[in-house]
Amino acid sequence: MGYIVQTMSNAPNDFPINPYGPSSTSAGPAAQQGDISLSPGERRGMVSQVPILGVLMIVQGVMEVLVSIGIAFYAFAMPMVFEQMRRDAANNAGGGAQPPTLPPGAENWLMIGGSIFAVVILVIGVLTILSGVRIMNYRSRVLGITMLCCGMLTIATCYCFPTSLALAIYGLVVLLSSPVQHAFDLRSQGHEVTAIQRAFLSLS
Repeated sequence: MGYIVQTMSNAPNDFPINPYGPSSTSAGPAAQQGDISLSPGERRGMVSQVPILGVLMIVQGVMEVLVSIGIAFYAFAMPMVFEQMRRDAANNAGGGAQPPTLPPGAENWLMIGGSIFAVVILVIGVLTILSGVRIMNYRSRVLGITMLCCGMLTIATCYCFPTSLALAIYGLVVLLSSPVQHAFDLRSQGHEVTAIQRAFLSLS
């Protein structure tokens, strides 16, 4: 009898774990992927506009990249343009045409200045595309606000400025609203985009 009791005490515990007992494992990030409970006073706001804003920022960034390529092309072509103007004026000297007068080395300065401006617009365009992709995923709200403001530097191009101004006004209204800030905070806590959108769309 004593041998049987000792054998049973030394045997491994093969009984199933009590399903009603406390779990020893933490829920972790998986628990944050379910439904989100918002406070009763929360508003839907413009949370549903965030993906639309991200797409518009990507489109705007592509336009700025194309403009930067055009500016760089004209900057490097500037010396050849002025040289051709001088030749045309010299050939038509009998008609009274005067060649353009520019300070020595002006073409090179125009080329350097245009190249620098093209690089600035290129950087703004690339970062705007990047921030647009991040905004679509409810991330990098501060970067999005920064790039919307930096888009105002395209005023000198006259090509991107009207769309940059409209996008900046619309984007700042969206990103600075309280519900959108809360949505970005939820995303930073590990909640999925679909869960965030579902939670806010359920509000009246």
